[in-house]
Amino acid sequence: MTRSRVWRGGNRIGSLIGAAAAVALVLQTQSPSAAPKHCGDFLARVAELPGYPDGIVLRKSRVYVSGPALGVDAGGAPSEIAVFHGKTGEHLETISIQGEDLAAPHALTGLTVDADGRLYAVSSQLGVLRLTDKKFGKWKQTVYAGPFPDLTSCAPGDSSDLCAPNVYEMPPMPSDITFAKDGHAYVTDAAQATIYRIPPGGGAPEIWLQSAKLAGYYDLQGARGILVSADGKSLYVTVGFSADAPWEGRIYKIRRVPAPNEGDITLVHVFPNFEAPSGLGLGEDGELFVALSITSEIAVVKPTGGELGRFASATNDEIPLDGPAHMAFDGKGGLFVTNQAIPSGLLDRFAVVEVDVKDRGYKNHPPKPNLP
Repeated sequence: MTRSRVWRGGNRIGSLIGAAAAVALVLQTQSPSAAPKHCGDFLARVAELPGYPDGIVLRKSRVYVSGPALGVDAGGAPSEIAVFHGKTGEHLETISIQGEDLAAPHALTGLTVDADGRLYAVSSQLGVLRLTDKKFGKWKQTVYAGPFPDLTSCAPGDSSDLCAPNVYEMPPMPSDITFAKDGHAYVTDAAQATIYRIPPGGGAPEIWLQSAKLAGYYDLQGARGILVSADGKSLYVTVGFSADAPWEGRIYKIRRVPAPNEGDITLVHVFPNFEAPSGLGLGEDGELFVALSITSEIAVVKPTGGELGRFASATNDEIPLDGPAHMAFDGKGGLFVTNQAIPSGLLDRFAVVEVDVKDRGYKNHPPKPNLP
């Protein structure tokens, strides 16, 4: 089922007409400056329970998709990783997560893989899980790191690591994960303005960076997507709804040093109209591909800042981009994107959508380290 994609370069005209709770609905009109010239497929639908697909990773011919996302009702179903064939979209298996309290909020968000093909998934309750394929549909689940601590909000003047620099106290919301080549893992917390670092081989998460720049506005999400730069010297982080200007989503670049401070944080780009940047991908030439979860677009941003253009769905798409969360390049010019359908609320749009971006992604990225 082939459907067109629209590349929209240049200036954008947006009109925000509504916001409620976590900005559940934003309608935006735009004036495309280029005719439709891209094509794409939706790879597969994702089951409605637990639904809300979030993290995604591609390994060989398989696409792994984690869910549900943070802050949604999973209907009492356990979190899971759905596995699809990368060419046909056939559902191959489901990896159900063990050990969750299903009566309490639970989520399975960021997802990555190491050199041996083991999966690493961020659980809101259990921490970072390592899943090892034991063949014949059996997977071994272990806790690689965590769970993540519940930090209280810092009082004025408090610089303790036992608190979080946010203005609204919330439970932890671990969001996304990325590996560096040296095996260190980094995990964002969307509620507590914190990035954790995990040593190679796993262990207790260490607070690597806390900053009010990473905080969200009250109960809206702050630090979300995270990605290691092409040279490995920095991390890129998206902030969905900035605490000091909730209509702004931002991308920050952070030097990857042992103990970063405010001077190591650089603002790269601002999305000014409730666009809610989420997951990140790195293009062949180092451009940042950014999922905009409210406006349902994929923006392309220079690594030094400045938007190059956007991909958006055509009006006749059977499953359009609808609340895109995270992405993975297929190495052939396409981009697999998880659809959470938050803007529309249509559960039959839970899917993996493939967008033809004519970009194979940066070679050997994200890193897949050799780990003990």
